Amino acid sequence: MKLQVLLKALKALADGNRLRLLRLLLDQPRCVCELQAALGITQPSISKHLRILEEAGLVTKTRQGQFIDYQLAAAPDPADQRAALLALITPWLRADPELQDLSRRASGLKREQLCRSEAQNATENASSRNEVRAAASSGD
Repeated sequence: MKLQVLLKALKALADGNRLRLLRLLLDQPRCVCELQAALGITQPSISKHLRILEEAGLVTKTRQGQFIDYQLAAAPDPADQRAALLALITPWLRADPELQDLSRRASGLKREQLCRSEAQNATENASSRNEVRAAASSGD
């Protein structure tokens, strides 16, 4: 493994939220809405952490209908040591009591309800912004 690849992977792992994301992705592929609900952090923050993990080659994404699922990266090249790095930390991720609780809570989340709620909130927010703009422009 090239030094820069190793450094990028290690830097990606040096964050609690990114380790929490990896723990959730050990269980199954998940969409941003599920990860956001499980961790209780904002969608932009989740997306930023996922981008860092993806750029480090630790996570990949695939489209499943209307959802974009994130999952742990599979190493197609046996010489790619990122898979070994993930294998090394997996026992810790599975054994940590906080991460076990997180995994249990996430197992009860229903993707369709979460993502529908997010879409409804976005639509309602856009509608509210349009109403404010219309009221402001009619007052001129």
